[in-house]
Amino acid sequence: MTLVGAYAHAQAIIDTLRNAGLVVGDGEAPRPAGRSEIITPCVVFHMVDGGLVDGTLADPDEWVDARFQLTVVGRDAAEVRDIADKASAALAGGVTVAGRRVMRVQPIDPWGRVERDNDVTPPVYYSTQLWRLFSFPEAP
Repeated sequence: MTLVGAYAHAQAIIDTLRNAGLVVGDGEAPRPAGRSEIITPCVVFHMVDGGLVDGTLADPDEWVDARFQLTVVGRDAAEVRDIADKASAALAGGVTVAGRRVMRVQPIDPWGRVERDNDVTPPVYYSTQLWRLFSFPEAP
């Protein structure tokens, strides 16, 4: 029976974004050591509820359809849109998960609304996008 782990899929997405030259936070916005301000621009990765695990009678948990969110943070709305486009391009180039074959990573909500967050200093702009990733075991 195949056990599909979230770690390998999450790390593959984060690595793909970082390899494209983006600053990526895992579950929280990156901050300089000992400081409170957010590093901008950046992308924050979150696994989210939803998706499913399925398969065959012989291996009922071999396919994964996972959901994740990218929150893009920037100093102004234009920077957020630019970084969101770069993140989308990186994911469109493919995500590699060891031992798995990943189909196209697909945006569920490709263009999130850009909003200003005045609760941090200095204020930042951000946008959230929902994505899905479908993978299955590589053929032996």
